[in-house]
Amino acid sequence: MLFAREPVPGLVKTRLAREIGAAAATSLYQAFLTDLAACLTSPARWDAVLAYAEFEPGPALLAIFRPPWDLVPQGEGSLGERLARAVVRARMEGRRDVLVAGSDAPTLTSEDLSEGFAALAENWDVVYAPAPDGGFSLVGMRGSVDPAAVFPAGVRWSSPHALADSRRSAESKGYRVRLISTVPDIDEIADLWSVEALFGSDPDLAPATRRALSTLLGRSAV
Repeated sequence: MLFAREPVPGLVKTRLAREIGAAAATSLYQAFLTDLAACLTSPARWDAVLAYAEFEPGPALLAIFRPPWDLVPQGEGSLGERLARAVVRARMEGRRDVLVAGSDAPTLTSEDLSEGFAALAENWDVVYAPAPDGGFSLVGMRGSVDPAAVFPAGVRWSSPHALADSRRSAESKGYRVRLISTVPDIDEIADLWSVEALFGSDPDLAPATRRALSTLLGRSAV
């Protein structure tokens, strides 16, 4: 399940927008969505679900997330409440193990999802793909895990403490936690250099983001 919102200037990547401008930040975010929509589907292995933040999915999300993507609303409430609700909804629809990712990690790949699902199949209760800033780009849990334990009210979202807070809560309930491969997310301009560095080692990684970043930096794509 991918959490995202309609790419509208002033409403997405606001921290990044303060550094590079709202239009550039929105273009980058739309590139993130394009890459994630193309990369994260694998109908034979898992269902791909987009959880959109608005009352209805906007035109950009509808254009980018075509079948096999299934689109559902996040609903209201805090981020933790919306994440927990999404997991509960997935289970009510017959899905057992669930991975949830944010849309600010354009280099997240199907290999990362495979690693997460494999860890859950090995009886780890909760898995995280850490982000370098202390948060996490992906979290997953087995069907027996209470999502409220993973997304408690005390998590300091958008801070260096997000992963530690969530992990502490999960482990306090007796859940076995595993960290999988680190996946960078992009919140500030410094994060762009971390992602750009990955492009040199994988020419096929996040092509839309690669092009958007190259345009922003005024140089040819890596």
